[in-house]
Amino acid sequence: MAKSSEEPKFSLRLIVDEEKNKVVLAEACRDFVDVLFSLLTLPMGTIVRLLENHRKSEPVTLGCFNNLYRSVVDMGSDCFETEACKQMLVYPKSVKDLQCKRLKLNINPTEDIKCFKCSSYCGLYSNFSTSKCRCGKFMNEEIQLENEEQDLGRFQDDDNGVFVSGRCSFVLTDDLEVSVKSTELVLNKLKSLGCADVGKLGERLLDIGVKEVLTLLGCIFSSNAPLKDIFLNKKITQGATKFYKSQSPCLEKKEDEAEPEKVVTLKAFVRKQDMKILFVECGEEFVELLFSFIAVPLESAWEISGSSISLGCIGNMCRTFRDLNEETQMSTSTCALPSFYNFQMQLPGIITQQPPVYYRYRLYDYRQMNYGLTTNGNRTTYYRKDRIVRVDLKDPKSRGSDKSAQGFLKKATKCTVLDDLTITSMNSCSTVCLLKKLQSHADDLEVQVISISNAEALDLLRASLVTSSALSTTLWNLIAKKLKEETDLWDTVSKKVKEET
Repeated sequence: MAKSSEEPKFSLRLIVDEEKNKVVLAEACRDFVDVLFSLLTLPMGTIVRLLENHRKSEPVTLGCFNNLYRSVVDMGSDCFETEACKQMLVYPKSVKDLQCKRLKLNINPTEDIKCFKCSSYCGLYSNFSTSKCRCGKFMNEEIQLENEEQDLGRFQDDDNGVFVSGRCSFVLTDDLEVSVKSTELVLNKLKSLGCADVGKLGERLLDIGVKEVLTLLGCIFSSNAPLKDIFLNKKITQGATKFYKSQSPCLEKKEDEAEPEKVVTLKAFVRKQDMKILFVECGEEFVELLFSFIAVPLESAWEISGSSISLGCIGNMCRTFRDLNEETQMSTSTCALPSFYNFQMQLPGIITQQPPVYYRYRLYDYRQMNYGLTTNGNRTTYYRKDRIVRVDLKDPKSRGSDKSAQGFLKKATKCTVLDDLTITSMNSCSTVCLLKKLQSHADDLEVQVISISNAEALDLLRASLVTSSALSTTLWNLIAKKLKEETDLWDTVSKKVKEET
């Protein structure tokens, strides 16, 4: 890794076919590959935020995710159960945040987990200083937290990397397939790519820092040759929006493992001339389904969508990430979200981690209970065992004295969702202004009541990744089916009337 006084940088060696102006191979150190694979662990909302900050004048378009994320940012805090709810979505956490702290270059640095209580001891603790205690006070008094897992992750032996093990060097193809470097592998790659004549090949040594990694992050969604596009052609990707054809979900489950089907009803406002869905009116459950997309990490978004979409180099990265870490990776049908990221409706195959359990030392005098918390409940070496008390964290989405809660939005919240997944609270959205914005006349629209379940939810995630018209793309079949049923019913009634007369 190249040294810099400002930020860490990595050396990336490109093997270039000078005649054809293409990258044949790249040779990289373990630290660079760790950073590359860390991109897969980032929540989709985090990716949108990082890319918007990286290119503020011309942000990369990722299907409908830019609109979805911007809707959360713009939505008023009064729509959410608590102030922490909005914070959790604007800055979504990853279950891999602890591992990413060990990266030599971390493009998304996060704060250590903190714990708070109110100034009057009421026995409740929270990870958010904006949470309110049952007594009504803010829980903004920080408690010393002895998190042994956090310390272990920070000081782990450097013999192994963060996401790849050993002290290996790696070979990357231009479409970001990653392999452990060996002479035999390089020779085979050169032969298979038609570049056996090494006299025609040149080398370029690059310094890779935060700017280059963010540019690469924006490029992997749409390019099949990101190294060539970025470092040879200096081409800046315009986004990942492309044509998408709705298809049946590929996520399969055994019958005894199937999650209960949840159905949500929407009012779809359809343009008569082409049956395009302009927007839907819905309650908080459907909006939270869309919000859950923001919290899903990139790797899981690709896996949950059934691996059936073409999305730049994401597929190659996920496959090689899985192959290099076959024994340690979770099932490809499972996506783990951090604790408290449980939504009223979310995709099948998603689990939410249990919150951490902390312990404190109990004193007789409640005024002296401002002792630190620890994840180790077996501290009998230092304290009497009968004085060790378990502490449960309050769900930051809950209000009042309740410790747990479900959902981020307040109950009975009504929203409009445009075809491109721009979400607006109906309290702050004028119907007339909306129709003007869509350049639609009231006579041109008709209302269709449709119901979506897991199959449509999965297809909606797929479409959100690659198209700017997620609702029409995904739900058009439901509209067509409903119209056909109504037509068939009308034909049956008409036929029966004719027979009777």
